[in-house]
Order: sequence, then C-alpha cells, then structure tokens
Amino acid sequence: MDLRRLSMFLAVVEHGTFTRAAAASYLSQPGLSQAIRELEAELGTPLFDRIGRRVSLTAAGDALVRYARQALREVDAGRAAVAAVVGVEAGTIALGCLPTLAADPTARLVGEFRRSHPGVRVELAAPDDIEDLRSMLRAGIVELAVTELPTATRGLLVHRLAAQDLVVTLPPGTDAPPVMTLRELASRPLIVTSPGTSSRRVLDDAMSGAGVEVDVAVQTAQREALVPLVLAGAGAALLPRAVAATAAAMGAVVAQTSPVLTRAIGLLHRDAVFSPLAAAFWAGATGSPPPTP
Repeated sequence: MDLRRLSMFLAVVEHGTFTRAAAASYLSQPGLSQAIRELEAELGTPLFDRIGRRVSLTAAGDALVRYARQALREVDAGRAAVAAVVGVEAGTIALGCLPTLAADPTARLVGEFRRSHPGVRVELAAPDDIEDLRSMLRAGIVELAVTELPTATRGLLVHRLAAQDLVVTLPPGTDAPPVMTLRELASRPLIVTSPGTSSRRVLDDAMSGAGVEVDVAVQTAQREALVPLVLAGAGAALLPRAVAATAAAMGAVVAQTSPVLTRAIGLLHRDAVFSPLAAAFWAGATGSPPPTP
C-alpha cells in the first residue's frame, strides 16, 4: 500500500470530511478523493460510507486505521533513526498521560526532554482514563505514556518512576490541622473527580479501608477546575503535592493526610522497538537505557 494514500486515508478519518482533510493536507479535494478511490480499489472494498459531505468508516476502514497509523509511525521511526545517525535532532514524539499527571510529573519530564532536545516537537495527548491511555499506546497513537501503576502490562514495557503524594487542599482561610486523619477528612465537604479516575480511586479505597464515607460537595470531570473550585470555597480536594503547592501560593491551605496517601507513577511503552526519540525520552525520564523488546 502506498504510504501517501494511507496518510490521506488517516486525514479523512481524523477530520471527518474530505473537504476538511484536503484543506489540512494542503491538497485539492478531487486529488484526495481520487487517492482514496485508488486505495479502495487496491483493497477491493469501500473504506468509507459517504453520507452527504460527511463520511464514516466501514468495518474494513475501521480495521485499517490501527495498521495505517503503525505503518506511518514506523516510517517516521526510520527517518528519525537515520537523522539520529547523522546527528540531527528533529522530529515529533507523541506522548500520553493521565490528566491528573499532566502537571506532575509529565510537565517536568517534558521540560527536561525539551531542554536536551530543543529541535524536537512534543505532542501530548489527553486520554479520558487509564484504559483509553492503554488503547492509544497499543494502537500507536502515542509512543510513551505516563500513568498510574499498577496497570495491565500485557504487550507493554513498564518502568516505575516514583510514588506521588496526594495531599488535602482547602479553601483560603480554612482552619485545618497540618495533618488530617481520614476521619477528619471525611468531615469536610470534598471536591472529587469522576468515579474510575486514579485520584478518586485512591480516595475511595482509603476511605473504605478506614470505614468512613466521602462527603461529596462537587463532582467534576474537569480536572483543571479543581484548584479554582478550592480557591472559590467550594470544598477541599485531594491533589498531587506539586499541584497543591501551586494552589497554596494562591492562598489555599494544604494538609498532609494520616496515613499518607500515595499512588505509584510509571512510564509505559509498547513491547516493540523504540524510535530514537522515544529511547531518548525513556532514558531521560528513567536514567537508564530503554529495555530491549
């Protein structure tokens, strides 16, 4: 299959219409449509159902998406390998992380990588949850992923990065002890993320183990709203220590829990050959060369 046609196929998948895909690819719509027809003829089956201006994948098209992405990524890895041999620092690396790990440790890891490789562009995806992140990794949408551990590791290489403390962050002016028991935490109205998220699981498991219930004042899927909600007085939240420190600089009150609540953070890669950029990121984040698949 022609890589150029596969690239056009994925452009239509990502943009939803031939018109938008052509514009994004700097091609004429007739040229793109012809390339898709040629790909369909080569495969002997339609890849899209045309519904007015919009298109949707057929079953055959849906089956092709994963392999088309992997093929193009392998070609990019080959180009990057050649560039690495001649000492060129360029290209793009696609990373994924859980939203609650974007500020810490992902921002720090990306910053360190960019300082060492200023010519490399980083694309940071935002999956909905751990399962979505694993799917993106296995499908080749991202090369590396920062996630909570443990996680299903079939087909994945795993390196444990650190244990991340979660601390109580309360509205400005709150009278709170520097260390709070889980029973004391249960007496506070809390701002929580949706069930199934990693920080919510840590909270729910800890409270269940202590035999107390969470007093949910606000539940939100918008993680970026947690600190503003705390600062606005809506309730307290359990946040990573680095995020809580930012909130404290804006007036929030921070307290440690007793027992300390933590989650293990790790770096994942498909059990496959590392591209040079992925290998460089892995080495910078872990302090060791990537494992051999």
